[in-house]
Amino acid sequence: PPLANTVFYFLANGIKSREYTLNALKAPAIQDFRITLDYPIYTERSQEVFRSTGNATIPEGTKVTWAILGAHTESIDLITKDTVIAFLKEGEQFGITKRIYNDFQYEIVTSNRFVNGYERLGYLFNVIKDAYPTIKARQLLDSLNPNVAYYVGEASDDYKLSSIKLICYPDDDPQNRQVKMLGNPNANFDQFYYTFPSGLQLVEGKNYSFYFEATDNDAIHKGKSSKSQVFSLKLLNDDQRKNLELESQQSIISNLDRSLDKFKEQKNALNEISQAQKEKRQLNFNDQKQIKNFLERQQQQESMMEKFSKQLKENLEKSEKEDRLNQLLQERLERQELEAKKNGKLLEELQKIADKIDKEELTKRLEELGKKQQNNERNLEQLLELTKRYYVTEKAAQLAKDLERLSKMQSDLSETKKVGEESKAEQQKMNDAFDNIAEELQELAKDNQDLKKPLALNIDKQKEEGVKDDQKEALDEIIKHNAEDGPSLNMEKEKSAKTASQKQKSAAQKMKEMSDDLQKASEGGTSQSEVAEDAEMLRQILDNLIIFSFKQENLFEGLEDAGEETPKYAGMVREQQELRELFAHVDDSLFSLSLRQAEISETVNEQITEVYYNIDKSLESIADNQIYQGVSYQKYVLNAANTLADFLADLLDNMQNSMKMGNGSGESQDGFQLPDIIKAQGELKEKMDGMGKSGQGKPGGEGEGQQGEGNQQGEGGSKAGKGEQSVKGTEGKAENGKESASTQGKNGQGQGKGSGNNANGQGGQGQGEPSEAELREIYEIYKVQQQLRELLEKQLQDMINNSDRKLGEKLLLQMENFENDLLENGITKRSLSKMNSIQYELLKLENAALKQGKKSERESNSNREQFVNPITTKPGILENYRNEIEILNRQALPLRQNFQDKVKAYFKSDD
Repeated sequence: PPLANTVFYFLANGIKSREYTLNALKAPAIQDFRITLDYPIYTERSQEVFRSTGNATIPEGTKVTWAILGAHTESIDLITKDTVIAFLKEGEQFGITKRIYNDFQYEIVTSNRFVNGYERLGYLFNVIKDAYPTIKARQLLDSLNPNVAYYVGEASDDYKLSSIKLICYPDDDPQNRQVKMLGNPNANFDQFYYTFPSGLQLVEGKNYSFYFEATDNDAIHKGKSSKSQVFSLKLLNDDQRKNLELESQQSIISNLDRSLDKFKEQKNALNEISQAQKEKRQLNFNDQKQIKNFLERQQQQESMMEKFSKQLKENLEKSEKEDRLNQLLQERLERQELEAKKNGKLLEELQKIADKIDKEELTKRLEELGKKQQNNERNLEQLLELTKRYYVTEKAAQLAKDLERLSKMQSDLSETKKVGEESKAEQQKMNDAFDNIAEELQELAKDNQDLKKPLALNIDKQKEEGVKDDQKEALDEIIKHNAEDGPSLNMEKEKSAKTASQKQKSAAQKMKEMSDDLQKASEGGTSQSEVAEDAEMLRQILDNLIIFSFKQENLFEGLEDAGEETPKYAGMVREQQELRELFAHVDDSLFSLSLRQAEISETVNEQITEVYYNIDKSLESIADNQIYQGVSYQKYVLNAANTLADFLADLLDNMQNSMKMGNGSGESQDGFQLPDIIKAQGELKEKMDGMGKSGQGKPGGEGEGQQGEGNQQGEGGSKAGKGEQSVKGTEGKAENGKESASTQGKNGQGQGKGSGNNANGQGGQGQGEPSEAELREIYEIYKVQQQLRELLEKQLQDMINNSDRKLGEKLLLQMENFENDLLENGITKRSLSKMNSIQYELLKLENAALKQGKKSERESNSNREQFVNPITTKPGILENYRNEIEILNRQALPLRQNFQDKVKAYFKSDD
């Protein structure tokens, strides 16, 4: 503490000098110094107090409160580079509050009335700026739908994220933005998902750009945002999507075509290896290496086949059209994919043990592999040809749509009758569009000619050239119209405009005709005459196959009865070779037929392979004088040939039945369902009821006949009703009931007094015996009932519940019993009662099917509500995406800010 007033003097030579008095002044002093840090609310950090220091590392926007207790201090100033701020004094307490946004270097200076700026204390606040959020997104395209894309992204912030948005805009109008909220994480890390274009209102055919934006919770700057990379996609319309699918399909077909060539090369290589193994007693190292290399190449080939089959199947699944050939191709591709996968595993196992098995076992397995390869080659060749034909028809249908759309645009342009620069640009655009279609038509014609049996596409080159000429002349007239100027040329301009409009209409009409021709060619399908032609061809093939089977059986019996020293072996070998050539003709015919009838599938190819393989083994065994082995192989030949004949016979029956069904006026058999059967059965019952009532005479023989539609009237006569009842999709369409079909009951033996004329001019005589016309009509009813029973048998295959299946089987027995009774006794009270029972059981069966939800005709209501919320859930395609990466729980470390800053700097330097 300062001293009190002090009196002192100087002594000089022992003499006391003058006395002086010094007054000690009190200097300002800081007794207590503390700062209180109130962090921004969004940081969620609690208040902190520092004592005896004015240095700190703080977040941006921190409110700092200085509190100083001073002794002998009258004022305290906070001095910065360009500002002096005085502390507020309350007694001995000094205080000031300031919010800090940037690095803050300052001094605290104390003063009183005696001393000004007595003590200067320098301090520094290091301010940590709130960082911008970071966001990254990745794109995964949907291979099945080009208009759908999946996005997975990650966003993070040093404090917390407030929102993640999607911002989308058309490329030609960037200001027209759509903003969709994807989430409000309220965390410092978030992983988000989005499925494009959910939640957006987009126009087909336009290019769009979009990006993801993350915004943090920085309240000071009202949220800072960061953008991801910009993605661009085009929303394709139906025609563009179909064209893209066709391009993908063509690419896959080309890959399959190349795979088939490699498949044949592999087959030849296998034949060479197998032949070399037979000529050697023991396999050396080079032989084993050659076999392993072959198996490895074959395994790669099977893997490629599996991949291409899967891609092509997925491509075919995109088609929205219910197409029978499409369904058959999908089923075969799925089986081909599974077969390729199974073959790949077998080859992998064989490759592992190739050097561990003996020569004979290896030779046997290579033979089996060769047989499997031959079968796979046939399946692939047939499947590839069918797929090419399907591609050609689909491409033709799509080009027909493109031509129709372009024709309408050209027609609309001609009707506007506007001739100017805008019209010129539109016409030039249409000319270019038709040139592109013409090029695609040329490629289509080439693809069609590459088929083994080209389709009749009917591409008219003259019309194509006519369209080009009309469009060119229309464009020339428009240019001529725009070039002419002046009042004297008004008539010439009108003439040019009229000529241009006429040429545009002519071009539109020709394009419409070309579109119609292509559409007919693509939708032609299989006509009734073609089905009949195929059935006749199949019948001839079946006849030849049966001839082959009988000759093979004779050869087998002759070889089995022959002794070991018989000289007939050479003749038998020659005869077997001739039978092989005969079977080759059957094979070629079946392959040609399979291109039109896709049902001729793997079963046929498998049996054909068995026949070839066993014939070759039989020839080899007989040539080596191994008679018993040759006989054994011929048994397999007979078995395969008979199995093939049985399959083809069933196929022929189905084709003939389909032709019979097609003769009716109703729908095809493919669409015939249980409700249709019940309806047809009801119509048949009504017809029988009318016939039964008209034939019931009164006991005692005299009864008044009824007036029929054919105007027959007599006692005990019959009513000749119309009887015009049809059964959809069946041949059993009943003829017009012009014939009288009366029958007498057991008591109706009396003879009527009058005789009514029936449609044939013959009156029913009431003798209880039906006329010839009545018998014919009863037989027609019998045929219809029989066909309904056969259709019901097919419907029972879809029944899941065992009780329903048993009910259907019971119903089939009742129908069969009714048919027999109808043939034996005609229409009687008993047969009518059986018909009523059948109708009742059918209704019970329909109720059972409805409970299972199996009724094919169900009324549906389209959803009319509009949902615009974006899909932000994790899609199934991303279930296994980056599961191996562990997402850390990024909580703030319990460190002071200066240490946190050092930690961030350390990890940032390692990026």
